Amino acid sequence: GIGIGGGGGGEGRLAGGPMIDDYIKTPEQVRDYLTRFSGLVPGDLDPQSSVHHLIPLKRSYAKLRFLVDAGYTFVGHGLSNDFRIINIFVPPDQVIDTVKLYHLPNRRKIALRFLAHHLLHHSIQADVHDSIEDARTALLLYHEYRRLQAEGRFHAVLEQLYDTGAASAWQVPESH
Repeated sequence: GIGIGGGGGGEGRLAGGPMIDDYIKTPEQVRDYLTRFSGLVPGDLDPQSSVHHLIPLKRSYAKLRFLVDAGYTFVGHGLSNDFRIINIFVPPDQVIDTVKLYHLPNRRKIALRFLAHHLLHHSIQADVHDSIEDARTALLLYHEYRRLQAEGRFHAVLEQLYDTGAASAWQVPESH
């Protein structure tokens, strides 16, 4: 996730930067990395050859718990679901989830890739998943949300996004 503040509010020292970019060590052999979705490739979780920061799951939970308890605000796309899956309670006022910001009641949830393409004119997730790219994109979407709200245009832009999505079957043109 990306941090926008800590210790109870305001812009924190880590504002806009990745708060955690750790890879979890696993004693089990990975059979399928699901690279397109996970971004992981063979060797990423191997302590002997990985270029990533590998840590035990328990240590990762402790780092996340520290950030939550210190009052950091987390910005991301689908964070509420992510926190639920890993069974960590984060107070709702510490979570800014762009899935929820860019959602109309009783309508589908809009994919990060679609939002990035249509609102930010960015191409993301072209080949493989990159969690840092996703986190930075979510932060940019949050800033765009705030700008559109301040201009009084957010609801109209969101309605237009839903119209565009329906017309395009929610597909984003492939970038080359």
